Formats: sequence, C-alpha cells, structure tokens
Amino acid sequence: MKLIDLRRVLTIAAVGVATLLAAVSVLAAIRHSSSGTSKSASVPAPLAAGTALSSPKKVPAMHLVSETGKPFSLGSWRGKWVILAPSMTLCHEVCPMTTGVLEEVEHHLHQAGLQNRVVVATATVDPWRDSPGRLRAYRRLAGIDFTQLTGSKAQIHRLWKFFGVQYNRVPQGKPPDIDWLTHKPETFDVQHTDALFFLDPSGQERIADDGMPQITGRLAPSLARLLNDQGRHNLEHPQFAWTATDVFDDLYYLMDRNIPASAAPKTAAPSLAAARAALAGSPTSLASIHGQAGRLLGSGSALEARLESLRGYPVVINAWASWCPACRSEFPLFGAAAARYGQKVAFLGVDTNDSASNARAFLNTHPISYPSYQSSASGLSWLAEIESMPTTVFVDRTGHVTEVHLGQYETETTLAYDIQRLLDHH
Repeated sequence: MKLIDLRRVLTIAAVGVATLLAAVSVLAAIRHSSSGTSKSASVPAPLAAGTALSSPKKVPAMHLVSETGKPFSLGSWRGKWVILAPSMTLCHEVCPMTTGVLEEVEHHLHQAGLQNRVVVATATVDPWRDSPGRLRAYRRLAGIDFTQLTGSKAQIHRLWKFFGVQYNRVPQGKPPDIDWLTHKPETFDVQHTDALFFLDPSGQERIADDGMPQITGRLAPSLARLLNDQGRHNLEHPQFAWTATDVFDDLYYLMDRNIPASAAPKTAAPSLAAARAALAGSPTSLASIHGQAGRLLGSGSALEARLESLRGYPVVINAWASWCPACRSEFPLFGAAAARYGQKVAFLGVDTNDSASNARAFLNTHPISYPSYQSSASGLSWLAEIESMPTTVFVDRTGHVTEVHLGQYETETTLAYDIQRLLDHH
C-alpha cells in the first residue's frame, strides 16, 4: 500500500472512532434522560449560602429565657431542625432585615408544611437591654411569628461563645439613635457578628453562615423605620448576602431533599482574574497548575507524569470534549470548584477524542483556572475506563483512583460533595 493511501485509511479510521464515541456519549445521555425522567425533574438542594461543618458540633446543654420570662432550654429543640440567628431589638443597621428574612422563611415553612418540624429563632446579643418585656413589644411592633430568646449576661456569653459570635458594647453615634420603645436617645450600641446557624434534630450545629440578610421583596414599614442611614445602605447593598430562598435551600440540603431542577441556582465560573485572586498563596505544585490556566498541554503520558509530581495532593480530573453539550453545561461548575478548592486540590482537564484547534477554541470561551491535556479515551485506560463524555476521575493523595463519576454534574452541590469526600479520604 502506498504511504499516501495508508495515511488516508488511518485518517478515515480516526474520524470513524471519534464519531462512534460521540454517538455513544449522546446515546448514553439520551438513555440517562429517558430512564430518569423523575430524577431530571428535580436535583439535590444546593448548599446555597452557608458553610457545612466537616465535623458537626454538638451543642451543649444551655439555658436561656423566653420572651414570656420563663426558663428555656436548648434541649427542648431536640427532634427538630433549628435555624438560629443573633439579633437585638435596638439594632438599626442589620437586624430589622434579619427579622424580615426570617419572617419570609416562616412563610415558606408554612407553605411547605414544615412548620412543626423546623424552629426559627433569634437570641439576643444585647442582654443589657433585651428583657422579655422588650422582646414581646418587638413582636407586636414587627408582627413576627418566630421564637425570640434572651438571658443573663453569662448565659448569652456562653451561647454565642460556642457559635463564635462576637458582640461588644460601643458608644452611640452622634446624634444617637432613638429607642423605638421609650422614644429616648440610646446611650450605647452593640456591635455584633451577622450570622445564621443550622442545627439538626440531634442537637448538632451543621451549617454556619457569616453574612447579611437580603430582603427579596419589600421590608415591612414597621421594620424599615428602625433602620438608620447605615441600615438603609445595607438594605440596598448587603455584604455576603443570604436570602430566604438560600436559607430554605440550605435547610433542604441538610434534610437531603430535592428541589425542582429549574429552581437550582445557576453557577457561573469566576473570571480568571477572580480565580487568580482566590488562589493566591497556593502551594508551589498547585500554583504551577494555576499558572497554566486554560492551556492545552501534552498527551496522556504527560498527564501521567504530572500526576506523579502531584503526590501528596488530591486530584480531580475532568475528561471533556468540545463537541460534548454536557461538558459545556458542567464546565462552569468546575471553574467555580477549582477557585474554591484549588489551594488544597489539584484540578486538571483532559480533552478527549477531540481536535486541538476545537479544544483551544472551547477553552478560549470557557475560562478555567487549570490546564487540560489531550488524549483519546483508550489512551486513558491506565487511569480509568472512559465510556462517555464527560467523566470525572478522583485521585487521592497516594495516586489511587477513589471514584469515577460518569456523566454530567448538574449542580455545584453534588460536585462539592464528591470533592469533600476526596479531601476526607485517607
């Protein structure tokens, strides 16, 4: 056979193999879609705003005081989910918004029929002034329907020390804020952490969220009138904001419930500049990966050598192709995850059964903070069986494959869950 004929035959064969693999991936996706219609209609609730504790913390037995003036034990919440926030009735910067968002959460709970399974509560950070009588007056003023707690200085100190909430008395501003109950100038203020905490039915802290609440509708006039200039600014521009929807998603995440797929928040990959800022100070081996962001590197053998150099770090390897719609859909999830975990986990891509020109064009329009190698599916057999696109391979610190995820990740939560399992693997 002439050399030119041999080249023609090999070219035709290569195109045929790539087409066949593409068809297999499409058929697999169709099979998955048609066989799991009910699954595609809903997805696991995401961890929307808070941070899940890797090791849940048992809340010790603590005693407070209810707004009726009677002793209250945190142990009475056992068997229920709890959403707890620090607050104070004389806060003019954030707490009226906390009240508004928690009222929205209460409304959602009643709509979902969960009002008997979930407790929404605030506990004061102002034990000097928040008496039971003042809490009752605040309930009448704001029309709230959730639990309010106070206590002695020692009780409140013990409570918030456990949760890591800081609070301290500071001088009032000039002119001072006016007490809405007494209509007299306030003599001091209390600066405090803005946060939210989730407890499970066994009394363990599971999620913590530091940030300001964000009203998605209109803040009730009775609460809006409590805001000072800084509070009105925060209402329009809350920092690290969490909404009632975020709270509900985090609750469903803990309860292992699904939400409609259409309601799942869409994840956008950070810009390369934002990713670089998030990854600044990474260890040398991981920093070298970030320095090759978006580049298309060598073959499968080069990937094998790179993995050897990354011993000691967990590695996430995403096999993708420019012709794969599912790969395009999940790429932003990997962009966000790489920026979030990239100081502890190595992320690498493998462009599979694709042309270099198409792969580079794809990477130019899908910014990512790590490089990709090029290979065929069969060329990755030393790592894992690549049956369809996309496929994600998880490699532990010793270089052993711990999991192979076939198909697309639909939410950031499911990807983060698998990454966290990799981090926890020993």
